Amino acid sequence: MTLTLPRRAEVPSEHTWDLASIYPALADWEADARALESALAELAAYSGRLAESPATLLDLLTRAQSLRVIAGRLYTYASMCFDVDTTDQAAAGLRDQAIGHYAHLGAALAFIEPELLALDPALIEAFLVEEPALRIYGHFFDNLRRRVAHIRSGEVERLLAQAQEPLSAPYSTYLMLAEGDLEFADAVGQQGHTRQVTTGSVDKLLQSSDRTLRRSAWQSYHDGFLAFKNTFGAIYAGSVRSDVFRARAHGHASALEASLFSVNIPQAVYNNVIEACNRYLPIWHRYWSVRRRALRLDRLESCDIFAPLAPAPYIPYAEGVELIIAAMAPLGDEYAAVARAGLSAERWVDIYPNRGKTSGAYSGGAYGTRPFILMNYDNSLVSVSTLAHELGHSMHTWHANRAQPSVYAGYSLFVAEVASNFNQALLRGHLLKRGVSRELEFAIIEEAMANFHRYLFLMPILSQFEQRMHERAEAGESLTADGMGTTLAELFMRGYGPAVYVDMARDGVVWAQFPHLYENFYVYQYASGIAAANALADMVLRDEPGARERYLRFLSAGGSVYPLDALRIAGIDMTSAEPMDRAFAVLEGFVKRLEALLA
Repeated sequence: MTLTLPRRAEVPSEHTWDLASIYPALADWEADARALESALAELAAYSGRLAESPATLLDLLTRAQSLRVIAGRLYTYASMCFDVDTTDQAAAGLRDQAIGHYAHLGAALAFIEPELLALDPALIEAFLVEEPALRIYGHFFDNLRRRVAHIRSGEVERLLAQAQEPLSAPYSTYLMLAEGDLEFADAVGQQGHTRQVTTGSVDKLLQSSDRTLRRSAWQSYHDGFLAFKNTFGAIYAGSVRSDVFRARAHGHASALEASLFSVNIPQAVYNNVIEACNRYLPIWHRYWSVRRRALRLDRLESCDIFAPLAPAPYIPYAEGVELIIAAMAPLGDEYAAVARAGLSAERWVDIYPNRGKTSGAYSGGAYGTRPFILMNYDNSLVSVSTLAHELGHSMHTWHANRAQPSVYAGYSLFVAEVASNFNQALLRGHLLKRGVSRELEFAIIEEAMANFHRYLFLMPILSQFEQRMHERAEAGESLTADGMGTTLAELFMRGYGPAVYVDMARDGVVWAQFPHLYENFYVYQYASGIAAANALADMVLRDEPGARERYLRFLSAGGSVYPLDALRIAGIDMTSAEPMDRAFAVLEGFVKRLEALLA
């Protein structure tokens, strides 16, 4: 018997996120879209007039920001409709329209930055003195001056903005193939029973105690991507070349440089993260050996990475929410109350997997909407931890939206992964502090190691893969699926060491399974984020004076300061090696704890 997932129409509404809180009906979305497009023509009247008066400049910036908010709301609604059912062609069309509206808005606003940079800085300073309402844009102007060497003329910037729509095609194509069209053979267990393999169910299957089932599921999932490896390779090559094009169009030496420059991160910070992750690989080698012995296997394979070492606790969604809320107590009553409402009555969360639903989990939303969470909850401790992770993002958004105007409500990816991993660290601290059974302690350690595996092992490996692909494109070399597979498999061989068998073809196609790679140099920030998060959580759990208040100020800062400065508000200096060293010390502590349990 094969267990199948429900279709989207069969999912009870209480298990879904509340899309009506954004737009009660599609007609409302369409009305906003028409209003946005109508307003774009009016923006041209401001071109060439920015030096006219402080009032003119303020009016333009206010209008531009208002239109960005509408575009964000349009895209959020459309992408949420699509993500819960990637087979829904109407939703896919709506998402494409939203991307188009973003591109049209970008083109209409493209004249602003070049014209502002053409003004005498003294004039802007005089405007800030004359018009107090303009002073809120102080950080915006500072960041603009920082980027002056990489901003092109108004005509070129307008053309680049218009190019965003076709340049987004690789990612859209990837989603349609990976999340909508790709199908996998059923997994077969030791007793001959079958289980449906989907992007939403494979993680649960890999946590099965039945090695035959998890190996079958792992092979089925990877073989599904291998069957279309050349197509995926062409799609990803297109994305890489789009990154290189954008970087060169704005005068950057590389796509990596462009990504780091956009949020004012020195390349030394990136290098420190990758170097630390490679330097501490022996801790992982030690862990793989412990896991192999614990599972009593002659050889550990990739399908065994998440195999349970003890019976897994069954934690229904409502119970998981209670565990999370209790763990958030150190952050105060308001944080806990807002989180509880979001996870329950206000329906921030789309909870369970269904057919066609995108895999994994994320937190999303737009300025003025609720912060929404996509989950594929499976009643495991790992799912509870994932929910805590996404709640961290959502509460970061909630605090930033409340404290900041829309121009600063958004925050960079570099700080985004701090709040999420911070919540997971609080959850582990709460569970271990209250005293647990041996079985639950195993589960907590396994959850922690799964999380660290993703952020301090897998993501740094993917980042090194990403860097090599971009460097090849920048050197004019070809990008092929086979070359991608060989590169990644070799990185895995070094990462896993002698304790884990690497299947060159199947492990090598993992790059095709991560949409994160379509966001230029996103993945390394998971490692930097978990490092900062564990350091901050340690401060809060030890009740260090002022630690909670500093952390909440960090959440409320949003994008009003540069990312490294935001972390300094919380008490973390990511330009030093200390946060990464501390993160790996936490990792090693869990390995030692596991060794002690097994002894």
